Amino acid sequence: MAFADGQIIERSADGDAAVWGTVSRWEPPDAVAFSWHPGQPAERASHVEVTFAALDGQTRVTLVHRPGPAAPATGTLFEDPMFAEHVAFLNRMHEAGYLVAAGPLPDTAGEGMTILRLPGTGQLSTATRLATEDDVSVSAGFLAVTVRPWQVVMHAGR
Repeated sequence: MAFADGQIIERSADGDAAVWGTVSRWEPPDAVAFSWHPGQPAERASHVEVTFAALDGQTRVTLVHRPGPAAPATGTLFEDPMFAEHVAFLNRMHEAGYLVAAGPLPDTAGEGMTILRLPGTGQLSTATRLATEDDVSVSAGFLAVTVRPWQVVMHAGR
């Protein structure tokens, strides 16, 4: 197994490579965090965080492994602690004046939609960065996101 360009990669003896996860936090010597999906699609990733702390001449290693959306620990997606990270992201977008609407899709279990309106033109890359990096629930692999540009055109219907 190797770590390259933020990805955790398994390489077989014949040279085949498989991505097992993506590093979301790298703070040597204190912590590492990453999505984890060996043999599974990235959308089914769980989240692993490992921290290291000095303790009486030894090192305390703490490992926290949170299941992803495909296998919530208990209850519903909305009860998982990682969902609170998504709510925090939505609150930040609201405070910035970007949030238009957000909520679940009632006809598709576990799916929802968030609509952001950013000032100016050509903001797709900014919207993508906000949705994929600033929303910790997405960057940690808990939620998956698809960013789509959307333009509303209005005209008189006479």
